[in-house]
Formats: sequence, structure tokens, C-alpha cells
Amino acid sequence: MKFENYLQRAELISLQNFLKFGGETTIPTSNKKYSERITEARKKALNFFEEKFPDMDDFDRIYGYFDDQVTEYEEVFFEIGIIVGAKIGFQFREKMEELS
Repeated sequence: MKFENYLQRAELISLQNFLKFGGETTIPTSNKKYSERITEARKKALNFFEEKFPDMDDFDRIYGYFDDQVTEYEEVFFEIGIIVGAKIGFQFREKMEELS
């Protein structure tokens, strides 16, 4: 493998894709700020639900289910991220001790 390939893979999105999907993916990377990405995704979801469910009672109920699901995903993936980050940190520390 060429050195350039290692540098290309040394990106957060590459690590994220490996951890989520077990390998590389063709999903394009985004240079937008986190807040912009979240805002855009929320707007798309809201626009979809408002279009499909013009009755506000149905909209609130269905969007509530969707929001509950997303919240659960966020909590689970956050916890997994913390655990994986800590595990990597401990392994990093062990390897640094080998160099001492």
C-alpha cells in the first residue's frame, strides 16, 4: 500500500466508516460544520413529515416516534463511541509505556 493511502485513511470519516460498517465506504465526506449538518438533516426530516402528514395531530404523533428512535440511536452510538475511545486510549497508553 502506498503512503498516500495511509494519509487518506487518517481521517475521522474513514475511522467512523470502518467502525460503523467494517470497512471503507463510498459515502462522500462533508466539509460542513456539525451544526449545519444537523440542521439540514432535521429540516429534511421535518419537511418530509409535514408534507406526508398535514394533520398536525398525526404529524406530532408520527414525528414523536421518529424523534424517539433517533434519540435512542444517538444515546447508543454515543455510549459505544465513548467505550471505543476509552479502549483505544488504554491501548495507546500501553504502547507508549512500551516505548519508555
